[in-house]
Amino acid sequence: MDINNVGGLASGTLGMTDVPLGFGFALANNEDAMKNYASLSETEREHLILRCKDAGSRQEMQKIVDSLVTDADVTAIAQEEREKLS
Repeated sequence: MDINNVGGLASGTLGMTDVPLGFGFALANNEDAMKNYASLSETEREHLILRCKDAGSRQEMQKIVDSLVTDADVTAIAQEEREKLS
């Protein structure tokens, strides 16, 4: 039984059905990280989830969540550059 899929959330709900429980709680406590997670591609979310599953401690998980906020400016700049080239 997959406890991360309890509640029957449909796929495509910000990719939250496969999120480790601790990561989900950490995201829920950080609105900016949640928004940035939602803006990631499916592949980027999968890589992030794999990092979370390998996290050995709560502190390591928190660092992963914090990295979502830290990288937010870089992501926004990259998106603006892509739009300019389109």
